[in-house]
Amino acid sequence: MALFVYPMKLLLLFTFLTQLLFAVEHQPKQLLSPQETINMLETIKPYAIVFGQGDKEVHAFIDPYCPVSKHYISALFEHQETRFKQNTYYFYLYALKHGDATTMIQTILSAEDRQQMLKAVMVEEDLIFEEENSSAENAINKIENVAQKIGVYKRPYIIINGKAQ
Repeated sequence: MALFVYPMKLLLLFTFLTQLLFAVEHQPKQLLSPQETINMLETIKPYAIVFGQGDKEVHAFIDPYCPVSKHYISALFEHQETRFKQNTYYFYLYALKHGDATTMIQTILSAEDRQQMLKAVMVEEDLIFEEENSSAENAINKIENVAQKIGVYKRPYIIINGKAQ
């Protein structure tokens, strides 16, 4: 029995560490001041997928294939009645460097109803691919540029009042 327990513990540890590596890229701090971060976010707000009507703004860079991002989005939708009344959420689709979410991001940003498509992909896990369009490509490039300047290194990368959380 003891021979079986030890490999199981190693497998669980390996799985946990793999999940952490999947969602985090190495870069330990925010590169810009809170005010500079807010200014940069203003330039990409038109490309955000927005939920809620609250006074407090929450900006989040997410990857549609990242399990941590999916968990975050699912948790928000579980409590949407209160969360979306308290806060306005701006979601920016930004692929992890080692992932291949670009096609899915283009699909979401090209959708007629981007909110419904984001929810379908990340909460309901319906993987629907639509044709790409040039406006989605433009949005992806602008979001990526701002994310790199801010120093986004993980998904979800959450910013409140210009400060990474």
